[in-house]
Amino acid sequence: MQLHGIAILALLALFHQAQAYRPQELLAQRALIAEIGDATNQHITAKPCPSKATVFNDCFLTSSNAKDYPWGSPEISYSAAGDPWGVHLTGPYPDGRTYLVSWFTGGPTIKRNPTQPNTSALVTYASVQAAPSASAPSGENQTFAGSIITYLRLYTDTAYANYSYLSPYIHHVILANLTPSTTYTYQVSARDGNLAGNYSFTTLPLPADGAPSPYPLRIGIMGDVGQTRNSSVTRDHMLSNNPQVVIHVGDSSYADNYHASSPDLNKPGGTNQQRWDSFNVLWEPLFSRAPVLNIPGNHEVESSGIKSSISLTTASWSFPTNFPFQSYAARFPPPGSTAATLGSITASMYYSTVLGGVATLISFNNYIAYHRGSPQYEWAIKEFQKVNRTKTPWLFVQYHTSSYHTYTNHYKSMECFMSIWEDIFYRYGVDLVFNGHVHAYERTHPVYKYRRDDCAPTYVTVGDGGNIEGLYRNFVDDISSTTKKTYCEGFTASGKSPATLYYTNPGGWDSAGPRPANCSTVTFQPASGVAGGPPVMCLNGTDPLLGFCQSSQPNWSALRDPSFGHAILDLQSDTTARFRWFKNLVGTKVAVDDIVLERQASCQNRRRRSRHLSSS
Repeated sequence: MQLHGIAILALLALFHQAQAYRPQELLAQRALIAEIGDATNQHITAKPCPSKATVFNDCFLTSSNAKDYPWGSPEISYSAAGDPWGVHLTGPYPDGRTYLVSWFTGGPTIKRNPTQPNTSALVTYASVQAAPSASAPSGENQTFAGSIITYLRLYTDTAYANYSYLSPYIHHVILANLTPSTTYTYQVSARDGNLAGNYSFTTLPLPADGAPSPYPLRIGIMGDVGQTRNSSVTRDHMLSNNPQVVIHVGDSSYADNYHASSPDLNKPGGTNQQRWDSFNVLWEPLFSRAPVLNIPGNHEVESSGIKSSISLTTASWSFPTNFPFQSYAARFPPPGSTAATLGSITASMYYSTVLGGVATLISFNNYIAYHRGSPQYEWAIKEFQKVNRTKTPWLFVQYHTSSYHTYTNHYKSMECFMSIWEDIFYRYGVDLVFNGHVHAYERTHPVYKYRRDDCAPTYVTVGDGGNIEGLYRNFVDDISSTTKKTYCEGFTASGKSPATLYYTNPGGWDSAGPRPANCSTVTFQPASGVAGGPPVMCLNGTDPLLGFCQSSQPNWSALRDPSFGHAILDLQSDTTARFRWFKNLVGTKVAVDDIVLERQASCQNRRRRSRHLSSS
């Protein structure tokens, strides 16, 4: 099937598209609206550029004042007396009927060499009751038993030894064989064993003979969310749009922005695990209502001050010898987890599941080995080979770092990854790829190797959830106020331009994650600016000219906006979906980006069962 060109239902663009390559015009007013400076905390916009502005950065306030909720704020506080807090759902599992509910009791222990308790004999419970139906007027009630785990972040760096962290009790209960399309109320165990709380969620549909259509199916998409006031606005806007499941493309708590000694000391050093606790509190209103599908980002690595090593040959991780991703794995086990794998780092790195019986989601971790021959590669190829487009017509991929975007930060940082995986995505007819890392929004047209191609995936960057590091505001085709040239023309790595690196060290450009030898990180693209602008950093001797990036927005980029927000994907049938992006400043009444995706049968890579691809 084909992901056909995009039919625009409504497109409210709050800034002008890039213009032709006319430096004086690009230096003049840009009608961008961005949340920056004090406006970040006030949820209002910075004013558009003054009419006499001649420098791009004059359009914005000079300071950035984005802050996480201060420690002790009611929005991120919890009771350590034994009541449940930080309740969150994960799922669905691949069978479409199983979910995981997780929560915390008590508080952490922070001191030198805390003793980790043996929790293997402890049992916890969750009780779920289905809404009344004709066949069960009183509603079905089930109680499930689960496990309690803890994790210990033991600092080997003596500078942080006094701040070693023993987590609160982490409860995980697998809710098996739930009825599809059913609203359940549920309670979870307090530390004393009594059931507490009043939560609810609705299971996703599952196609079956005689069952109602699984459509429409609503999926929320967000990334890089953090725990600022902007984060809670994103949370509340997402809640108001009532997603049935949420895809989160990584970078959750930003605990590694804090020093181990204090959850209010915003500087690197060991990471402060209490910021994971506050994150779980802030996001409970959404995560306890809509199951979440996470993937690790760079802020989940948390390698500072501990034994941590990731290489092309690392195949497993565990405490105390090598434990990056530890906090993430303990708190957010992926769908498919069993009682034996809860808290396992190795088992939490990547996974595949099915949404509503109609969409396969394959989730990568681009911060561990992904090259041919690696465990992740061999696993993913098998997952692609299993996809049957007759049964699950939609195919999505998520990983953290954005592959296609036009912001200066992290530009083309995934070229090595894409040199391995882009052909595979195309071969198996992936419909949509979801990424974060770039703190802004951008959606592409269907694109393959920097050319528009209706049979290729659409790439969506949603790293705009609201985190403390703020927004990325400059496009590669913007004019630098210092050099009076595009930002792209100022790119260097080890003092060499991308064009020079192409000849001397094609793997020398920035890349995310461990990179195999001879994996190129420099690629060039056709001259394809939306306004006909020439390419930038041309490769000499080529015809037509090829550039590292463009002097205007490239024609594969559909919409870009450096603002906070979230996305909603409504699957309406086997062939049609509606995708919308909501900007925090605008609210949820009007989508800033609103498109219809139509999948037609002309693309062979989206027909029935995908063709197998050799892993050699």
